[in-house]
Amino acid sequence: MPRAALPPSALRAALKIALAAALAGAWAISFRDVRFVWYPLLAVVMCMDETETRVLAAAQGRVLGTIAAGVVSFLVHTLMGGWLGLTVSLLVVVPLLRLLGWQAGLATGIVMSSMLFLVADYAELNWIYVLNRTADTLVGVVATLVVNALFWPINRLAEMGQLDQQLRGVLIQRLAAIRQQLKDPMAENGRVSQAIVGSRLCQQLNQLVNDELRSNPHGAAERLHWRQRSLLWERVNHHSLQLQRLGQLLPPGALASAATPWLERLPALLSQTPGTEVLDLPERQRLTDLAQAQGLPPLLLLALDDELQRLTCSAQSLALASRGDAIRP
Repeated sequence: MPRAALPPSALRAALKIALAAALAGAWAISFRDVRFVWYPLLAVVMCMDETETRVLAAAQGRVLGTIAAGVVSFLVHTLMGGWLGLTVSLLVVVPLLRLLGWQAGLATGIVMSSMLFLVADYAELNWIYVLNRTADTLVGVVATLVVNALFWPINRLAEMGQLDQQLRGVLIQRLAAIRQQLKDPMAENGRVSQAIVGSRLCQQLNQLVNDELRSNPHGAAERLHWRQRSLLWERVNHHSLQLQRLGQLLPPGALASAATPWLERLPALLSQTPGTEVLDLPERQRLTDLAQAQGLPPLLLLALDDELQRLTCSAQSLALASRGDAIRP
């Protein structure tokens, strides 16, 4: 069987970590104060693990974990050494990092304490030694940040905007298909169009929003309400699919001879600047009368109206949440 091609994201990640490791190693060799090259390389590996989601937060956690582990290890080292000293240090470092909210530095703190106690010349442990090892870690962190900023930088806000536009286009086409199905007697009663595409785009948008909010919880994604917009797109996608499926249970052009202004303007519901006057939703009593006049199942029309009401509410909420795009500088 042919092997699956390597995804571009995996190739970019491999190149990034190789470039960052090479840069950190070159810097470490050029600086005489860097005695152990594996400290910068370890920082590169541990920071680049989260490059795609939270580079700055990961780098900050590594540095804080290194400092905390160095200080605690030095203090414990004044009383005891070896495995006993390492055990006591870990029993102090792990709760301390959790208490201070520096969970991102847990792995670094554990590794750093182990190195300070178990590598050769650990007896030299003092404040200068701790400061030098922190500087070694900073070399790897800086190399990671430089490579991540220069090569294939991530702009999730732009990607989220593109997915937003793609979703809008896909769902406008779906609403137009619903209108054609109900108003055109010659419309084909085919399968639900682009159901998988809409769901896949919603999933991609949700993943990007989660990554961006983890990386920058109080940044532009929070101010532009991308969390709410992601959830509302999922609702719009779901209710439009349900509306289309219900419409396909009716014969093509079932409402061709009826006055349905709400159906004529259905695709405008997801226009870039929708207003509250887009849809003049029908009254339920009128739907019952319409069903009797057209010989259609009244419960089916009422179910269609229910999904239409939910779709309209979700679309209007989405329009309100998206207003920040128009005023963003």
